[in-house]
Amino acid sequence: MKRSAAVLFLSVIALSIVWTYDCIANPGIIPVTKFTTPAMPGGIPDGWKLEKKAGRPMMNMEKDGDAFYLRLISRGDSSFGLRKEARVDVKKFPVLCWRWRVTALPRGGDVRKTSTDDQALQVYVAFKESGFMGLNTPVIGYIWDNEAPRGWSGRSPQTGGDKLRYIVLRNKTDNVGQWYTERRNVYDDYKRLFADINGGEPQSATTGLQIYINSQRTKSPAESMIGDIYFSNEPEDIALAESGSKAASQKIARISAVKPPVIAKKRSGKVLALPNCFNISIEFDTDSILIEDDYQGEMQKVADYLTEYSDAKLNIVGHTDNVGNEEYNMALSSRRAQIVVNYLVEQLGIDPQRLNVQGAGSRHPLADNATPEGRRQNRNVLISDCPE
Repeated sequence: MKRSAAVLFLSVIALSIVWTYDCIANPGIIPVTKFTTPAMPGGIPDGWKLEKKAGRPMMNMEKDGDAFYLRLISRGDSSFGLRKEARVDVKKFPVLCWRWRVTALPRGGDVRKTSTDDQALQVYVAFKESGFMGLNTPVIGYIWDNEAPRGWSGRSPQTGGDKLRYIVLRNKTDNVGQWYTERRNVYDDYKRLFADINGGEPQSATTGLQIYINSQRTKSPAESMIGDIYFSNEPEDIALAESGSKAASQKIARISAVKPPVIAKKRSGKVLALPNCFNISIEFDTDSILIEDDYQGEMQKVADYLTEYSDAKLNIVGHTDNVGNEEYNMALSSRRAQIVVNYLVEQLGIDPQRLNVQGAGSRHPLADNATPEGRRQNRNVLISDCPE
């Protein structure tokens, strides 16, 4: 985050909506947010406040099955987040639950270093301030980092960050594009992280919660999504949090089964076979940018090819079927291409200068869009060095 930690502490507590413990639907749960509509008054979800530190905030509400989620995007020059007051006694409701996924990690992001302190997604919980003007507000940051190992915890490297203390829950070893559900015992985490303050006992209820994205330090793209957030004292949630188990994701990243590499070239909207060129097609579900584990072998083939042929460059071109309007499909195809590039760069160490990224929307179908099978084949990213 491009900020002093003191500004973060003050902004988290300077909020306007008070949450109580009353939850009619389930007395064991206190909702912080439940996204139920695509509407975003003023460009942000209802009940939240925008905090911008650098660049232009980019966010939108999307739907996954029956559930809405918030998408946050940084093009490499932005740092922004949303904040909301949440007054919760973590001794009574100790577990914070949420689900999140990341589709682009800041390249080289590492919370342990001031110069690379960028993350695709951060969830902050703030407690009662202490010290002069509240500059010593204890804040727990649960983050999806890139380079820092999972389970790492420590203090913010930024100026004034002594009371901002992190726990890395996810990093580059986790599946990009997959939903994960987290359950953290905030009370236990506080006692461990802030043992030097009041013996590790929170001085009051929490004061606020914040979600954040930033990639301005590494100057690389980042993209993430977050769904419902709530505090819980449900026995199942407490048991899962205490055991360190992760609840099953509500929707696993999935792409159709691996197909043999296709040697192809686009011509007049069709794909024709060509000899002596490298071409692999990766297929996607409807409205999806998620890469399934089944495609790891195909991705490795791409990396092996680039290693063997050191001068080669590949075109990474995203495609969609013809469902939806042209503008949406162009954006979706670009995101599909970018997620493949991110995988090759972040997971397999490919130089991004060797990858040409493009979104083609629905303009070059491989098959007939009039059939479900044809539309499935058209939802793809083609990785190729075939001549145009």
